Amino acid sequence: MSELTDHEFTAHRLEFQARAETSIALGEHQGSAIRGALFHTLRGRPGRPAFCLDLTRTSCRGCSTLEGCPVSFLLATVDEEGRRGADVPRPYTVEPPLGRTGQYAPGEAFSFSITLFARALSLFPYLIVAARRLEEEGIGRKLQDQGGHWRAGRFRIQRILAVNTITGERQIVLQAGEELVRVPAVPIRHQQVLVRAERLARRKSLSLEFLTPTRLVENGRPLRRPDFRPLMQRLVERLSSLWEEYGQSELPVDFAALMESASKIKLSECRTNWVELRGYSTRQAAPKYLDGFVGCATYEGDIAPFAPWLVWGEQTHVGKDAVKGCGLYRIVEPEEG
Repeated sequence: MSELTDHEFTAHRLEFQARAETSIALGEHQGSAIRGALFHTLRGRPGRPAFCLDLTRTSCRGCSTLEGCPVSFLLATVDEEGRRGADVPRPYTVEPPLGRTGQYAPGEAFSFSITLFARALSLFPYLIVAARRLEEEGIGRKLQDQGGHWRAGRFRIQRILAVNTITGERQIVLQAGEELVRVPAVPIRHQQVLVRAERLARRKSLSLEFLTPTRLVENGRPLRRPDFRPLMQRLVERLSSLWEEYGQSELPVDFAALMESASKIKLSECRTNWVELRGYSTRQAAPKYLDGFVGCATYEGDIAPFAPWLVWGEQTHVGKDAVKGCGLYRIVEPEEG
């Protein structure tokens, strides 16, 4: 495998395979709970310091230690000189366990994934530290144990894998009982995305399965169904921000021409429904409503110009609160359709 270039956009997917030691209650939106736990663990708290050097602050903006701070870079990203404003997209997404209510019994296995984008891989060691601290501190709502104490659910990580969902490559990063941590080395790269996109481009129809609530906003209002043009507009805008901020290059696309073509793609079948979930914003200390549509949508038309960006979107998610696991979708491959 050739070396990565300094300006190549890549995705590094890490799968955390774990087993509950005590009862765990993550809530109905597990991605929000996992992201919040990461924030607490990396930021630290009085008496249990971690990587934040000023726990009195409620925002990273204006902090004198902003540059090089892993908490800000991963969880509360701020770029005071950014072209797109001070707040920039987070350099990762969380993929929560799917199809569950967020309740795990002692001994039960569960898994979740975190995907780091491009240069964010440099902060991979902090995720390992966070994972180990989460084992100690627990995750989810506090539950009463047999001794009458209220504690967050405890778990043990069995192993962490780096996974390339396009090539199928899998690499053990960390195994339970071992101290050796391996740097992820199976990145998803644009050339691999293009190979998969070429297969999809031959089709005149394509189906997407929205696995977590997907919220697209147009003219200040959420869209209740996944019409193709607004879907592609939000996806390309997100990809463009991520490529520029973390791949340090521009997305190779003519936005105006792509949107004109997107207007011609028909939503031929829509089997989605609207769900309402409630999460919590640790940074804002307030409830967070994570509603959106889930289900399957089929599109007809010339798919070819959109195929690479739809493939990338499986990694980046689309729409609001993508970093918490919202907007996760999968392309239904021809043999599955």
